[in-house]
Amino acid sequence: MRVFLDTNVWLSATIFAGLCEALVLQCAEHHNLVSSALVRQEAHAVLLRKFPQVPNACALFDAAWQTAELIADHVEPPQDNDRRLVNAAAAAGVDLFVTGDKRVLGWQTVAREQGRMRIVSPRDAWAALEVGGAGH
Repeated sequence: MRVFLDTNVWLSATIFAGLCEALVLQCAEHHNLVSSALVRQEAHAVLLRKFPQVPNACALFDAAWQTAELIADHVEPPQDNDRRLVNAAAAAGVDLFVTGDKRVLGWQTVAREQGRMRIVSPRDAWAALEVGGAGH
């Protein structure tokens, strides 16, 4: 399964122990984790602005982020990075787009070339990936 983690999921995984951290590890090990340069750019900006007390936050993020397959960013619409990330993930054939953003979660699914990409919360992604089940 191809999984794209939104910037907020990566940020949570980088700074806080818990579900998002476990999800990144699980996806990197058992699924095709997908990301884009825009995620890295957004993550670095937020980490530097909101978490200056964690001096190695960008390096921690980069270490995990490098496990993902890099896909091309979309430039449209230029004023909406959320829509750009969703469009890039759908164009790359991603199955699950994982986000904590309520606005993006409201979109639920997005058409892609082969079927639909589901947009889910980290908790729903955890369940969809059957993390902790007998197969893992």
